[in-house]
Amino acid sequence: MKKNSIFSYGKLIQKLFPLILLLLSFSAYAQSAPPATSGDYRSKTQTGTGPFLWTTAANWEVYNGSIWQTAVQYPGQGTTAASQATYDVYISPGTEINVNSSATYYFGDLYILANNPLTNVQPAVSSGANVGRINLSGPNGGVNFFLWGNDQDIFIFGGVLYFETNNTVVGLLRGNALVVNNYNGTNQILGSNGLQPLQNGCTGNKQVKFYNADGTIAQNYMVCNGNNSDYNFVALNNNGGSISAILTASPAQLCAGGSSTLLTNYTGSIPDGKIITYNIQLVSGPAGYSYTGLNGTFTDPGTAASIPDPSLGALTIPGTYIFSLTVSYLFDASYTMSSTEQVTITVRPAGSAACACYRDAARDNSAKYPTKLGISSFDRAGTDGSSSADSWPNLREGGHIAIESQTAGFVINRVANTNAIAIPVEGMMIFDLSDGKLKIYTRKDGDSLFAWHVFSTPACPSL
Repeated sequence: MKKNSIFSYGKLIQKLFPLILLLLSFSAYAQSAPPATSGDYRSKTQTGTGPFLWTTAANWEVYNGSIWQTAVQYPGQGTTAASQATYDVYISPGTEINVNSSATYYFGDLYILANNPLTNVQPAVSSGANVGRINLSGPNGGVNFFLWGNDQDIFIFGGVLYFETNNTVVGLLRGNALVVNNYNGTNQILGSNGLQPLQNGCTGNKQVKFYNADGTIAQNYMVCNGNNSDYNFVALNNNGGSISAILTASPAQLCAGGSSTLLTNYTGSIPDGKIITYNIQLVSGPAGYSYTGLNGTFTDPGTAASIPDPSLGALTIPGTYIFSLTVSYLFDASYTMSSTEQVTITVRPAGSAACACYRDAARDNSAKYPTKLGISSFDRAGTDGSSSADSWPNLREGGHIAIESQTAGFVINRVANTNAIAIPVEGMMIFDLSDGKLKIYTRKDGDSLFAWHVFSTPACPSL
């Protein structure tokens, strides 16, 4: 399964981390898009004043396998999640296409092309005969340009994806990719080609996001400028790398006294030999809980054990625990690539309904015997099974008495304290009035002596 990914080849040819399923030939894809096949679209050579509108069919041509012909529909028209197209779309050098209203399309890949090399530089937005460009510029501000095909990537090969107005979002389906190749390669503030905002208008309201198939946000991946996402335009356009922390917990929901383990990893487009720094921390937790963070370094790509998977041991305090993993590397003397991921662990009180045990007794006819005596408020004794051997309480095997009710409780002996029991025997249970706790007289694993122990962790032991 592919991971959300955004790559830049602006400064150097990158190594793709093996977990990212985006297998590109650098030498081929750094130069041009693949040749068109039947059904593919391209933006038509423009005459007069531009730019052209995406939603005007006459601005497009369709390849029939041998020649390009004027289109009768615009790319993505009529496509839905249930009716997806497979053709690719090319924004040709020297053409500009305006997306001035929000839309969601389902087709193949989108290529924004340019002739290589280019000489355009910031602060002016790249344009001209050598540059293909998409302008995201809603008349009232705010454009959602969603490409939600099952296998729909964006490739910017020297062209420009221009975020002209605020509240503008490019949305990809989770698992797809955005690849940026800055042909100019100069280290301008925002790059000469690739992702560009309006001059002096680089804000956190110009974003690239990944979405789940149901339309919910999977990840706020990148903003033009700001710290509310993993990356910004600078990182991808100029620094030629990325990194994403991966953090989960197993289990993420448990009962008090249970154990959990943090599972760590990372992914990204990272230059060979970079030193990766990791830091695992407790962000917040219940009062009384503390955690000693872990940190260290290793050389990318490392091994499966480069970042530890710490066991948290028994979490005895109910509440919400939030842990974080931060991974980073120094790209050059002035820029650090960094990503932080959090995971939430919920620990329920031992006495909550979710932590009680309602497992039916295991049936083993060779070693157990039917329970002959039962008290039930369900008025079903002898009626549950097709035969007497399967009827209630016989089917509750291995017991002397079965008691069941959903409206009445079972009250065991209430005593002043454990000292009131003169001769306790193994397995004896009482309710201790002195501290209000249910106790059992037994011997814990590793103990040599019997003692009274409090019932504190409901569980379902194997029979």
